[in-house]
Amino acid sequence: MKRDDHRSYHRKSTLLPFQVRRLLPHQRECLDCRLIVGGIVLEDTLPPAVEDERLSKWLNMLNTKMDYLISLSAPEQEEVVSMNFEPLTISASGMALIAKELFDKGDILEIRIVLQVYPAKILLLYGDVVRIEPTLGRPESYTVGVNFVNMDEKIQKEIQEFDFKKHRESLTIRNSP
Repeated sequence: MKRDDHRSYHRKSTLLPFQVRRLLPHQRECLDCRLIVGGIVLEDTLPPAVEDERLSKWLNMLNTKMDYLISLSAPEQEEVVSMNFEPLTISASGMALIAKELFDKGDILEIRIVLQVYPAKILLLYGDVVRIEPTLGRPESYTVGVNFVNMDEKIQKEIQEFDFKKHRESLTIRNSP
């Protein structure tokens, strides 16, 4: 039996860097979603290996040094965020993400999503956990569904206007051998 989809916003599946953490009850008072521009984003993953082993080691060393130098400028920046790329599905009203931590329904999560790295454009979002289930094929990982809370139209518009198609194309080029 086919189920009608009564969602207010279109969902988009993509691969974006994000970070999530559970808020404690006393941290739930002032939850204002916002856009942060000009922060620093450090990726936790190493660049892809190159066939030449010496060149690969040299590039990884340069990457480590660059991350260190960027982190030194952190006190002058509003935000420094370290994230991994993970698959997610997002709309202007909520998202589904993969997490290693087991959350409970009703938990409020703080979610940071990077829409672009240089200059950084980071969305700081808050979501109410409405669904959690084990992720197929990924032991000790959970698919978490959240509904965004306290999101204004400006932030919703940022999500709706983000060019997911262009982003997917750049990931395809970036990850091709």
